[in-house]
Amino acid sequence: MKKIIFLLPMILLTLGVMAQQQLIEVEGKSEIRILPDEALIHISLSEKAMKVSDATNSLNKKTKNLEDALKKTGLKNYEFFVDNYFVGVNRIYSRNTSKDSGYVASQTVRIKVSNTGEDLVRITETIHQSGNLGFNINFSVSDKLRKESEKELIELAVADAKRKAEIIAASLGISEVKVHRVAYGNTQKDFFPVARDAKMIMAMEVSDDRNEAVFRPEERRLNDSVTIAFSFEN
Repeated sequence: MKKIIFLLPMILLTLGVMAQQQLIEVEGKSEIRILPDEALIHISLSEKAMKVSDATNSLNKKTKNLEDALKKTGLKNYEFFVDNYFVGVNRIYSRNTSKDSGYVASQTVRIKVSNTGEDLVRITETIHQSGNLGFNINFSVSDKLRKESEKELIELAVADAKRKAEIIAASLGISEVKVHRVAYGNTQKDFFPVARDAKMIMAMEVSDDRNEAVFRPEERRLNDSVTIAFSFEN
């Protein structure tokens, strides 16, 4: 009973202090602009033949020839992926009717290039020389660069939240604010892919005086935010 009587004033005192505290809750935002450091090349390959084995063999040969040509460049800053393998009937539609004419085999080749400068130019030239292959290129910010940018984004977001809280406090005649609660994790990161037109690339393929490709990717915006509640006393 004595313990309860002793604790009661302490509880009432704590509640009284909490009642006097008020909060200013603000959202701090940050944004930085960085150049893409990664390019992803998409190539769609397909072969048709009257036999399944002929269609798949031709497709496998085309894929291997492309992979071998890239290896011969001696470049190391790229990764070669093959997926979406498909084999089906080559069905031709004409005048509301359809006719089966052999088989078609297709797959997608993806080449991730971590050097968007000279290496990317050499790889695109190698693809040109490997045959009449249509492709497109998307530029993006790699996961590694995104993670390296997180520290700067968070620091800027926190500084922005503190600045906003101080402005609000000064406008209300509040002399001092202290951090009461921080909420983080609702991040937003904008990404704008840039694709090179495959038709234009194929048109360059047949030109005798074709120049090397020129790539000037646009800067990307990375955004982040943090919500901070600042406490003050009346």
